Amino acid sequence: MPEEINVSENVQVANTNPTTYSAEGFLNAAAAQAKGEDAISQQMYDGVVREAGDWTLGQKEQFLGQLSAQYCDTMYTDASWTDKYGDLFFQNSEEFGSIVQIINTEMPKVRENRAWADITDGRVSLGQNYGYLPVVKEQLTGGSSSWAVSHVLTGTMLDAAFKNGAGLRRFESNIKLQAENSGRYHIARMSAANRNNFIAEKLAAGNSAGKINVVNLVAEYCSMTGTASMTAQNFLNNTNGCLRMVNRIFKKYKALTTDLTTLFSMDSTTEGKFIPDGRFTFTLIADFASLLESELYSTTFHDNFVTLKGYREIPSWQGLRGNSTTATFDDFTTINVGRDSSVMDSDGIEVNKSGVIGLMADKWAIMHTIVKHRTAIQRDDIKDLTLIENQYTDRYINNLMLNGVVFTIEDVA
Repeated sequence: MPEEINVSENVQVANTNPTTYSAEGFLNAAAAQAKGEDAISQQMYDGVVREAGDWTLGQKEQFLGQLSAQYCDTMYTDASWTDKYGDLFFQNSEEFGSIVQIINTEMPKVRENRAWADITDGRVSLGQNYGYLPVVKEQLTGGSSSWAVSHVLTGTMLDAAFKNGAGLRRFESNIKLQAENSGRYHIARMSAANRNNFIAEKLAAGNSAGKINVVNLVAEYCSMTGTASMTAQNFLNNTNGCLRMVNRIFKKYKALTTDLTTLFSMDSTTEGKFIPDGRFTFTLIADFASLLESELYSTTFHDNFVTLKGYREIPSWQGLRGNSTTATFDDFTTINVGRDSSVMDSDGIEVNKSGVIGLMADKWAIMHTIVKHRTAIQRDDIKDLTLIENQYTDRYINNLMLNGVVFTIEDVA
């Protein structure tokens, strides 16, 4: 088994040689540089190389493993870095834990003092006394997954890293490149999977009395204009100025979801929810956004009346469909999510739907984070290879008690 180096506490001290300090300073500087702060100086590269002349092979491997861990740990778990990915739903692990506690605790109603005597839930023993905790109500779905970023070093590469300052810089640049590329790819996939999960929950639930989970823009247009029927394609072709109504519809639902309401939550109680301005997210398929803006901006000089504010464009929900050879509207707007029996649609099959073009949701309803990070090193003396592996455990949740609404474009018969 690989030897594990515990970096869960963001250890920034080199264990290569307790009597030297260049390695320690270098690793601290590497963590700062990963956050976009001052770059490591050439003197620091040269200083580590001089010290490494007295290190064993195992100490060199351990130093490079810690350097790899510094960049990966910072890039994947530090909020200031993950912001660079433009990810809407990633939280650092400390915020994640705190938010989960907040959103699971129902706010107590304002009552007269005598009402406290009637509280019976949440009673806990505190020695010979009793206390009453807020009653926690959960409607969360979630899970965890594991992944790893590996760096394989040959003996030649390891020797080159400690030959001079330039060699160490090249190794560090390679670590940064792999860490950033792997992190950007993984965090984007984790966010997309979690977001699509939430959308599938809404699609599977559909609309019922007092609950709006899905809004068909074509149906909204027909209702507003008194049109009996319309196909999705005619809507997209802007028949009778359809697209001019969309901004009005979006603004209406933004106002509704950010006000106290029971309409857009899957909570079964009568307690309303609202989306605070700082947590409001609006994701729109880029193909539809460009179609919409082209129409709106071509017919008016008053940009402030037609601008769609606060939305994030994405190319597709899941990339092109596996059997597709063209980039069509259906490809971009398809959600295909296999679910367990508790979240299947009414026919008991996976959720597979095209025409999904947007999602308004509370940021806290769709969260993911990295909860555990460790670095392992494995040496193969016969092949003269060293494997440095940064291993992670993700945690993600969908909170259906918070507001969210999915927008689609579908035929109206």
